[in-house]
Amino acid sequence: MGFVAIKGGENAIKNALKLFDKDFIDETIEIEQILKSMRLGVDRVMGEGSLYSKKLAAKALVKSSGDTLNAAFFLRAHRSSCQRIGNAKCIDTNDMRLVRRISSAFKDIEGGQILGPSNDYQIKLLQEIKLNLCEDEDMQTSGEDKKMRSALEPLRELGFIKSQPRDSKTDDITRVFPNPPYSRSAMMQAMARGESGSMLGFAYTSMRGYGDIHPTIGDLRLGSVEVKFTHPLTQKEVIIGEIEVSAVECVGEVEKQFDGSVKLNTGFGFCFGFNETKAICMGILDLNLYAVKHRENATHFASSCEMILHHIDGVDSMGFSNHYKLPHYVTFQAILQVFENAKRFRESKENNKA
Repeated sequence: MGFVAIKGGENAIKNALKLFDKDFIDETIEIEQILKSMRLGVDRVMGEGSLYSKKLAAKALVKSSGDTLNAAFFLRAHRSSCQRIGNAKCIDTNDMRLVRRISSAFKDIEGGQILGPSNDYQIKLLQEIKLNLCEDEDMQTSGEDKKMRSALEPLRELGFIKSQPRDSKTDDITRVFPNPPYSRSAMMQAMARGESGSMLGFAYTSMRGYGDIHPTIGDLRLGSVEVKFTHPLTQKEVIIGEIEVSAVECVGEVEKQFDGSVKLNTGFGFCFGFNETKAICMGILDLNLYAVKHRENATHFASSCEMILHHIDGVDSMGFSNHYKLPHYVTFQAILQVFENAKRFRESKENNKA
């Protein structure tokens, strides 16, 4: 009986996969087309899949027919099969070669506001609007690297900015899932590969008043940065590549610290690719999790490490949600049996009263 069910299910699954490939996937689409026309979608999948490979992320988007959750799942599964050769050096976001850098905290900042490529200022209408580019000095690229320190560095040098203590060791949540109390390194990793929509939802609740976080963006930057690595044979530091990243420093309220000093709270967001909305949300959640007053009175779920860590991973949440599509015959029959027993019990009590 079991063998027949397995064989029947196997054939049905094979046919379902064939139908999906036939009706939902266009194999003629070139990967280069995806990289050019769906760049931000590729970056989102790349970040949530936790693997920096634009071509694989684009391939995953095609294979999933544009479903970003499934595409991240494909990429995460591939990542688990890749061999790890070591750990890269820490990245300093001040060393980024910038294509976009803005601050809403200061009007005048070192190097000036760089809007870069952005459609923030576009009227969201589905019609063609031709823009005439102004051929001025601002549109010309000099060829020089645009490297600028964070707009918050002057305040940090004056001692106005709170510094988070470093973890004694850096956790790796891809190897060992952390246990409470959760380290900041574990939380930052979870958020860096978290699902953008989930993080936006959690961050939005705190902005609406539940968590009382109303941040100002001190420094938002998009650009590329070198990844350095200690060569396993020569033991010399080498550059193994360059990655595009988004980084945000959010400024919270002034707050009295445990040592009695008064500092400005900041939250940090960092993720693969150009994904500034997610980076902003990460900075807001970081503020929620590590501001003194929110950590002491963690009544709001956006200020709970447990809540954030276990609910922002798109692969986990999608898998748990979609597993209900699988057979639950025994479970549902048990529910029906309990229902029928309860109904009979109630009827018998009513008959006894009569």
